Amino acid sequence: MKIKIGTTFLELGGPHLKEMQDSSHLMSDPDALRKEIEEKGYLFIRGLHDRQDVLEARRAVLDYIRSCGDEKLDPAYKWEEGVLDSRCGRGCVPFMEGKNRITHSETVLKVLEGHRVRNFFKMFFREPAKTFDFKWLRAMYNEGFTGAHVDNVYMSRGSSEVCTIWTPFGDVPLEMGTLAVVEGSHKLPGFKKFQSTYGNMDLEAEHLQGSGWFTEDPLEIVERFGGVWKTANFKAGDALIFTLRTVHMSTVNTTHFARISCDTRWLPGSHKADPRFVGDLKQISDLKFGVHAQTAKDEADSESNVVTMEQKKAEWGFQ
Repeated sequence: MKIKIGTTFLELGGPHLKEMQDSSHLMSDPDALRKEIEEKGYLFIRGLHDRQDVLEARRAVLDYIRSCGDEKLDPAYKWEEGVLDSRCGRGCVPFMEGKNRITHSETVLKVLEGHRVRNFFKMFFREPAKTFDFKWLRAMYNEGFTGAHVDNVYMSRGSSEVCTIWTPFGDVPLEMGTLAVVEGSHKLPGFKKFQSTYGNMDLEAEHLQGSGWFTEDPLEIVERFGGVWKTANFKAGDALIFTLRTVHMSTVNTTHFARISCDTRWLPGSHKADPRFVGDLKQISDLKFGVHAQTAKDEADSESNVVTMEQKKAEWGFQ
C-alpha cells in the first residue's frame, strides 16, 4: 500500500515507512513509558481520551467551521460528516489556532485538558502538569499536509521537557492525514548535525520566511540522516505523544473530509513555559508558521531581513 506523505509516495511496510508500535500496554508503568519515549521519541497511546468526548468535540469544531461561511462544507452532505466543499482548500478552511471561542469551548477543552490527559501527564512527569494556553487546532484540507520538522524550532524559550500530544478528532486513516515520526530521530547519531543546526533554531528570532519545515520530502530526512518513518491509522480517542526533538510530519489528506486535529503542549508544572504561548497571547497574534505560514511574496513585502530555509540549509552544508 502506497501512502502519500509530504511530496512523496512511500510503500507502507517498505524500507522507509512502517507501522508505529502501540504503547498502551505500558500505561500502568510510568517508568516503562518514560523509557519508551527516551528510546523511540514517541508514545502511541490507544484510547487515551474518551472516544465519545472526542466525537462530540469533532462535531463542535465542524459546527464552528459551518458558522464561518456557507462555502466551507459541501451542501450535498450532512454537515456532521465533515466533507469540505471541493473549492475549499488552504486559505478557505478557517484559522482556529490560539486561544479562542472554539479552542476553549467546554466541549473541546474537555478533551484537550480533561482529567484523563491531565492525569496521564501528572503520572508521566511525576508532578502536576501544565499546558500551553495556545492550542494548535486545525482542519486539514484536501491535499494538505505538514512538512518535516521538530517542535523545538517553534517553542524553545522555556522547558526542554515539553511534550507534544497530537489528538485527532475522529477516526483518521492514513489517507486522511495521520502524523508520522522518525523513530529515534531525537537521539540517533545520524541526526546529530541536524539537531545542532536546524533543531536549535529559533524561527522567530531568525526571521525565517515560510513554514519552518526542514523539508516536504520524507526521503530527504531518512536518506540523509537515517531512521525510519512510523505512522498508523488512528481512532477517535487515540493520541500520539512526542518530544521537542522528534522529527515528524504528516501523510497527505487525499480525501475530501476535513481532518480535524489538535496539537497541545504539556510540561512539568514546576518548569518554565515558553512565554509566547501562555497568558493573553497578544504577543504572537501575527506569528504564523507551519501550514498557515505566509507566502514568500507576502513576507518579502513585509520584511527585508528574512531568510529562507534553503539559505540556512546551504549555510549548514545540507545542500
